[in-house]
Amino acid sequence: MSTLFDQFHRVNVDDDSFIHGAARLMTASMTQIFPDDIADMISLSSFDAQVGWSDLGATKTGVAISRNFTEEAFDVDQIQGDIRTRPTGWEMAIQTALAEVTLERLSFAWEGGTVTTNTGPTPDEKNMGLGEARKYTQRRMAILHVRENDKIRAFVFRKCNLSAQETTLQYAKTGEQQTIPMRFRAFADTSVADSKARFGMVFDQV
Repeated sequence: MSTLFDQFHRVNVDDDSFIHGAARLMTASMTQIFPDDIADMISLSSFDAQVGWSDLGATKTGVAISRNFTEEAFDVDQIQGDIRTRPTGWEMAIQTALAEVTLERLSFAWEGGTVTTNTGPTPDEKNMGLGEARKYTQRRMAILHVRENDKIRAFVFRKCNLSAQETTLQYAKTGEQQTIPMRFRAFADTSVADSKARFGMVFDQV
């Protein structure tokens, strides 16, 4: 029998607020115009990537979006406790492990050389250089997730590049499949006037 206390907890867990499942990881060059909506990144009829955007394929261990900040506390001599805190720095990052261990994915995650295919004495053989890149390649990145009600949520970051992350490709008789762990850090785009939108935007279909 229903009672007044059945109405005590105020929650609304539905298909809009319950988030679970895999995400789609996409990237674009910095010359790509920042999207105004989800349809600028994927076709909403075929879900193919729009021109300028590309998929990073299968992932392992999920795609994690993290947000962190530092702060400074202020006090005065006459009061024993802090009287105020203010943020001094914000950081956002995207972390995952690519499960398609192709040369193209290695080049992306390792700042490797251009992947080429031989046309000479040994055709049908791809190659990629490994070296020491002098600087990171900056990219746009997007994480898209479709909810149980078939609505899409997309986190889109304006300016990202690799962050320190060790990768080990192990060849062994037993164990997990190979993956390429990678971490990208998002940076503030100073050309954006709104300080609360400089890392990127979240688009959510309703």
